Amino acid sequence: MSIPPGLVIEGAELAVDEAAAQSAEFGLHIKIEPWCVLLASRETAQFPAITAHEPSAAQRQPAMTTRDPLAQTLRRAATVSSRDKIGAVIEGPAERWRLSALKDLALRNIFVQPKHHGTAYEVLLALLQLEGRVPSTTPIVFLPSDHVVSDEEVMTRSLVNMVEWISDAPRPVYLLGAVPEGPHDQLGYVVPWHDALQMPSSVYEFVEKPDVRQARKLINAGGLWNTFIFGGNLFSILELFRPRFDATITAFRTALQANLGDPVEPRALNAIYDRLTPVDFSRDLLAKQAHSLNVLRLPRCGWWPLKSPKRVPQISDADGPLLDTGRDAGEPLSGNDSGLDR
Repeated sequence: MSIPPGLVIEGAELAVDEAAAQSAEFGLHIKIEPWCVLLASRETAQFPAITAHEPSAAQRQPAMTTRDPLAQTLRRAATVSSRDKIGAVIEGPAERWRLSALKDLALRNIFVQPKHHGTAYEVLLALLQLEGRVPSTTPIVFLPSDHVVSDEEVMTRSLVNMVEWISDAPRPVYLLGAVPEGPHDQLGYVVPWHDALQMPSSVYEFVEKPDVRQARKLINAGGLWNTFIFGGNLFSILELFRPRFDATITAFRTALQANLGDPVEPRALNAIYDRLTPVDFSRDLLAKQAHSLNVLRLPRCGWWPLKSPKRVPQISDADGPLLDTGRDAGEPLSGNDSGLDR
């Protein structure tokens, strides 16, 4: 379902300027200025259908009807990074993006894929475009544009907290996990070992797109929604691809070197992408390497995905409550309220 006409679409320049002012207002100070990379090649700025089983969805998320998610994601990036340190991965041709919210980004910060072959290659392309341009210790935060947020101040503080952790303890990859509003079969669930508000936790389990019954069990075990907002440094994120993708990394580097003269027309990448099979970053990398992850709890801020569940839970569904258990951050996980055998 495409964005309805008549919505307020905010321009990139206005978004970045407002975000910079917001950052100054909050008094945010980051030790090492990070890079932010928008994952936009899927063009997932779509609104979910509001069904009879979701009567309060629009009321919960007024931002759905007033904001362009891509412009909002750009604005979000500008609260933690200056404009010259914001990049975006898009799917070619590049011309169709020149009138979008990304039009004011530096040309060399637009990373063009010939086609979309899964989120793993979006992330890999951005990392290899940035290596050689940024110090290895620089935090890199990846921001998808497939969700909306009501309270941007909470989101900004969470992003700053993530960047500070990447700077201070750079070995893991950090992932923001949102408190679930209910079972959702199109999202991943991250179960932390510990329930903490500001501190990161190692990951007990990562389950991508469980059915409704399993999602309830994960929620009762303290599971958080995978927002797909994650970060680390070049080494820590690239390490997730090794050794399985070593040959692909070499091929990408060769193609990018050959394409230096015309970065917005990635002809050298075409032959590589024609041979790729789709790889999902969450399902095929993160879920299989939970030991390399730390999760940070995202306080309630109205985070809501733009993809609807395949199956809308019914009140009469068995096997647990419709919504989460309501446990506050910092409250210990007890064996009695966990739906998983640990």
